[in-house]
Amino acid sequence: MAKIEQGILGGFIGRVGMVVGYRRKGLWCVRTHVPHIKDRKSAPQLQQRSRFKTMIQFASPATPVLRAGLRAEADRQGLTEGNTFLRLNHECFSGESGTHGINYPALRFSLGTLAAPRRLQYTVDERGAIAVSWSADGGRLTDRIHIYIYSPAAATGVCAAAERGRRRTQLLMPQNFASGDLHVWAFAEGVGGEVSETRYAAAAADDPAQPRQSTGNESSESNLSTRNSAPAAPSWSADWLP
Repeated sequence: MAKIEQGILGGFIGRVGMVVGYRRKGLWCVRTHVPHIKDRKSAPQLQQRSRFKTMIQFASPATPVLRAGLRAEADRQGLTEGNTFLRLNHECFSGESGTHGINYPALRFSLGTLAAPRRLQYTVDERGAIAVSWSADGGRLTDRIHIYIYSPAAATGVCAAAERGRRRTQLLMPQNFASGDLHVWAFAEGVGGEVSETRYAAAAADDPAQPRQSTGNESSESNLSTRNSAPAAPSWSADWLP
C-alpha cells in the first residue's frame, strides 16, 4: 500500500497498481512495478551479482569520502554519491568464479579540477599507527585533504581529513588492519566545495614501515581534463546505496 505524505497532489511512497513511488535525493520519483523477474541463475548472472556485491561492500565504508568527492557529479546526474562511484569505477572490479580483483590505483573517489595533493605517501609504525603525508604546494593551504585507507584483509576502510597546509595526518589503525596490504587514496576539497582528482599511494606488505609514494600522480596532471568526463553508465543501478 502506498503512503501519501504531501497531500493528494504530492508525492507518494509505495506501490499503486503497477507504479511504485519513492523519494531520492529530495526528489519524488516513480518507476514501473515488475511483478516477475526471469531468474535463470545462469553463470553470467551469478557472476555479475557477486561482482556487484563486491562493489557495494567496498563502497559502503567510504560513504563520507564519496559525499565530499562526488557530490557535484551526483547532483548533475540525479544520482546518489554511491551510485556515481559505481558508474565511475565498475570497470575496476573484475574476476571470475567468485574471485574478484580490484584495480586499486584506478579507483576514483572524486571528480574535479582543483589542485590534487602531490607526493602522497604513508608510513606505518610498530604501534600500528599510519601517517599520511603530502606536499602543500600547488593549492590553497586551507583546502581540505580527504583520505581513505582500505584494508583488503579486513574488507573495510577508514576515512580521515586534514588541511592541506598541515602536510601530514596520523591515526591509529583498527587492530584488524595490522596484517596485509593497505591502500591509500586522497583528494583535495576547496572552501567552495570544488574538488580535485583522486591520488593513490601504493601499499606493500613486505615492508610496511617504508614510505610508499603516490604512483604517477604528477605525470597524470596532464590527463586531468580527459579523466573529468564520466564513463558510460552500466546497465544496473542501486537506488538504496548511500
